[in-house]
Amino acid sequence: MRSLKSKLILGISTFIVVLLTISAVLQVGEKQKELIGDILNRARSFAELTSGKVVDSYKLYLVPNSFVYFNRDVKDVFSKDEDIDWLQIVNFNGEILYDSKEDKDQKYEGKTRFINDDKMLAQIKAKKMSVLAENHSDPVYFKKTDQPDGSIVYQPVNADDKPISGIGSSEEIRYLVQPANEEYSIIYGVTYNALAARIWATELRILILAVFGVALGILLAFLFGSNITKPLAVLKAGAEILATGDLTHRVEVKTKDEIHDLAQSFNTMAAELQESTKALIYKERVGKELELARQIQQRIIPRNIPLIAGIDIAAGIKPAEEIGGDCYDFLPISENELIFYLGDVTGHGVPSGIVVSIANALFYSYADRAKLDEILIEVNEVLKAKTMPNMFITLVLMKWLALENKFSYASAGHEQIIHYRARENKAVLLPAGGLALGMVADISQLISIRDVPLESGDVLVIYSDGIPEAWKSETEMYGMKRLVAIVEEYSKFDKALSIKNAIISDVYLYRQGYKQMDDITCVVVKKT
Repeated sequence: MRSLKSKLILGISTFIVVLLTISAVLQVGEKQKELIGDILNRARSFAELTSGKVVDSYKLYLVPNSFVYFNRDVKDVFSKDEDIDWLQIVNFNGEILYDSKEDKDQKYEGKTRFINDDKMLAQIKAKKMSVLAENHSDPVYFKKTDQPDGSIVYQPVNADDKPISGIGSSEEIRYLVQPANEEYSIIYGVTYNALAARIWATELRILILAVFGVALGILLAFLFGSNITKPLAVLKAGAEILATGDLTHRVEVKTKDEIHDLAQSFNTMAAELQESTKALIYKERVGKELELARQIQQRIIPRNIPLIAGIDIAAGIKPAEEIGGDCYDFLPISENELIFYLGDVTGHGVPSGIVVSIANALFYSYADRAKLDEILIEVNEVLKAKTMPNMFITLVLMKWLALENKFSYASAGHEQIIHYRARENKAVLLPAGGLALGMVADISQLISIRDVPLESGDVLVIYSDGIPEAWKSETEMYGMKRLVAIVEEYSKFDKALSIKNAIISDVYLYRQGYKQMDDITCVVVKKT
């Protein structure tokens, strides 16, 4: 490059980088020693504070086989110090009662484990804290002494309680042994994995300072580069033209330095901005179309639930996206006969919404068939022929005959209906079965129609898998056990609407704001 600016940038930047590199080497070395010592001090304090709690939790939970609660307490202990990697609970006989590295999922029930290292066994039996350094063969014990000013001094001693030189400032330790009481000691494994991150934080601050220094050098170089003012003015004028909305404008700079490159980048940005604007317009149009599709789907969901003698019905749906894959509908055949269903199409979004629309129209068309299996067979044939091979719908089709006081249903691979029996005050799962609609051409041999005797106060809860599979974290799910218990608790409400609202509210309370992964749909039928 021929510009004075480039020479100034190179000279000033080189000086700043060299100066800061020397400073960084010195600071990082000192920081590393400081952090290694800090890890030892923190581990020592941590062991004193937590050893009693670990032993208490061991006696309270692990001894009577409550591993889950004990494991929860151990995880809580680990969360308080990232430098502690593992721990063992050992009695003074050298028996290993718990090892966090091995006993991760359940209480150890195998052959009795013992400490085989005599030196480690001596550490366990000692009544003083001790550590084993990475490059030492003998452990270092710490004699704790309270000072008149209230501080505490840890004097390094050997096994015979004689003062020794201790651990160097740059030496790492393998583990720390802390007596917990007259029966147990806790062995804490120390890790230095976080040390690199802390060193990197120091290096990052130096790097930021270096970047700032280089930027300052560039600024100084710009002040002396008067020959760049003209092309900058051209760029400014071009930016003002772009601001008016003329995204076709391009600037022309003939200098043979970085300003020329900047002008080329400016033109590239203008071209990309032009394309981005087109994409934004397209996105807005698609958004409006999705909103229209959402409104159409909302009209598919029945606004009013028909009144029919003998039962009280409530239903609701909470889609995960603008367009959901769950659906339900009520199809009165007469004033004493009602057919209704709840379905769940694979996935959610536009493809699922289309299948929902098709299924809704089909059930309207075939609702006058005499039997539930006939309706399902007809709907399945059309879905198999008219939808993609990977699109199908699980569904429960139900019928209520008021005059006969008869409820029957047929499942097409859907979740089990929950039946709350008021007389027994108990909720049970009804048989499922069948195969999702749209998977195979003929399901006539796979359909079973089941009758469910209902007594006054009985409740039926039909739902999509978005309820039992609602997540409140990456590892915790609502589950069927909780759902059955909630149905059993809330079915005592007088109205189906109250029961439905209570179930869905409990799901949302459980999720605690975690992202909804699937549509949540629920239909409640209460026998009056």
